[in-house]
Amino acid sequence: MNTILALDQSTSATKTLLFSLSGQLLDQATVVHKQYYPQPGWVEHDAEEIYQNTLTASRTLLTRQRAGLRQLAGLSITNQRETIVVFDRATGEPLYPAIVWQCRRGDPICQELISAG
Repeated sequence: MNTILALDQSTSATKTLLFSLSGQLLDQATVVHKQYYPQPGWVEHDAEEIYQNTLTASRTLLTRQRAGLRQLAGLSITNQRETIVVFDRATGEPLYPAIVWQCRRGDPICQELISAG
């Protein structure tokens, strides 16, 4: 049976899901990650933790569904809208925690732009 693998990196967890081509969920693995609030209104994630969680969830599904993944017809990747991570070009290491989409640290700049028209 051909399958589709979905990687979903959401605000609260990393999930790998295996679907049949008809859309039936065959299996899934989820690894929750921490939310960091360094200041009021700020939200960050540890980019390395998210990467490691992606590996863990993927390996878990691979272990349980090796036959289904051999029939892989496609891959779908979803992520957290505007969340951003900056990486060092030379090392590939994150330079700063991920700034999560619901973080409010940019509100003053947005208000300035709105006021300026």
